Amino acid sequence: MSEYRNILIIGAGIAGKLLKEDIEKNVSDAKIIGFVDDQESTEEGLDVIGKIEELSKLNKIYKIDEIIIAIPSANGELMRKILLNSLKNRTQIRLVPRSQHVIGQNDVKYSDVKDFALEDFLGRPFLKQNVEKLKDFYKNKTAFITGGAGSIGSEIVRQLFDLGVKKVIVYDNSEYLIFNIDQNLKEKAVSREKYRLVIGSILNKEKMSRIIKEEQPDFVFHAAAYKHVYLMEDNIDEAVLNNVIGTRNVVDAAIENEIKNFIFISTDKVVNPTSIMGSTKKLAEYYIKCIGESKTKFNIVRFGNVINSNGSVLPLFERQIAENRLITVTHKEVRRFFMSIREAAQLVVTSVARDNHGEIYILDMGELINIYETALCLIRTKNLIPEEDVKINIIGLKEGEKMIEELFTEKEMGNLIKTEIDNVFQLKNHEECPMNIVNVIADFEELLKSNANQDQLKTRFMEIFPSLKKK
Repeated sequence: MSEYRNILIIGAGIAGKLLKEDIEKNVSDAKIIGFVDDQESTEEGLDVIGKIEELSKLNKIYKIDEIIIAIPSANGELMRKILLNSLKNRTQIRLVPRSQHVIGQNDVKYSDVKDFALEDFLGRPFLKQNVEKLKDFYKNKTAFITGGAGSIGSEIVRQLFDLGVKKVIVYDNSEYLIFNIDQNLKEKAVSREKYRLVIGSILNKEKMSRIIKEEQPDFVFHAAAYKHVYLMEDNIDEAVLNNVIGTRNVVDAAIENEIKNFIFISTDKVVNPTSIMGSTKKLAEYYIKCIGESKTKFNIVRFGNVINSNGSVLPLFERQIAENRLITVTHKEVRRFFMSIREAAQLVVTSVARDNHGEIYILDMGELINIYETALCLIRTKNLIPEEDVKINIIGLKEGEKMIEELFTEKEMGNLIKTEIDNVFQLKNHEECPMNIVNVIADFEELLKSNANQDQLKTRFMEIFPSLKKK
């Protein structure tokens, strides 16, 4: 056995050069075999021994012990390309942290090299924020957040405190999640006077309205929702209650108390909806857009899939690998948009600060990501080989799921304009109210009161949204 660990560095740029220098100076048991880069010659004059597509071959030839990706600016597509070209070996693979500042600091150390995190599969550009402007906007302001203890809601809470908000009212129906966020805020030494925790349902309009009246928040962030597509297909009544009637309750409570700003967290699944979940969120969008004149400014933010949120597919894959050595994927060609929880919350707090009315904001989600390939990559980051160490079971699309998600309709595409915020688009001149939404919601309430079954509720949705299909 060699006394040295053979290290292969991917990326023959400045970060790779600095990493090589640090390893040669400070890591006595390591030997740099060379660099992999799709550019055969680089400005740094480093020894490039092959391209990314040759990774498996190079690994065999040089008996590599560790592969390090030294490309801090790498996007998700490049990260996945690297992983997909090294699926046939179990060599440890790690990376230099993706940081905006690492190159400028001229300080890339081997001790900073880290394992893959789920966000690294995205490799998305950082959302640039004018932090001082945001702090000035949120200074001495109070926010009320439904679903405020959930994965996205709690990140909004954290970012608001980072921006110097005066007080946050966290409204959530989960005692467990309320307890968790309380512990988290205590650990961050947030004064108990700066937040109020309320266990409550958005179906209890009277309670919400009372608390809003007591606290007089400047903003209402509506994040509470049922979001799992396949579960809502078999629980249509609850989807209507929570996502439609619950949203109406929050909106009406905000209007009655003359709240200045209201932002609704929507989903890409409202676009040509094929699911009950997407259809209920689309009705909620319609209610907000069609509510008429009030003193409250209403805006909508549409998300793709948020990794690391409760129930997201990538943490599920990680758990499946750890517990069962088996991953379940619906289809090899399924593609989804992904964003991090941090990005999602940044989009929300930044959009509110534009202080507009009646807008829909959409983050540039980059390319659609193939879920099957992502599963392969995730297995590889655990130093395992797909189908040898971890099996992948293709189970077929679930009820209501799309093969490929969309962020906007063809008609909406022509109305997208860039905002002053990098990677954030605003949907201008979006569709007017296509229906009497108040009457539509009243119809659903009557169906629920008459104890309508799932088929009757689904039929009503299909009358509204032709993109829905029968079972």
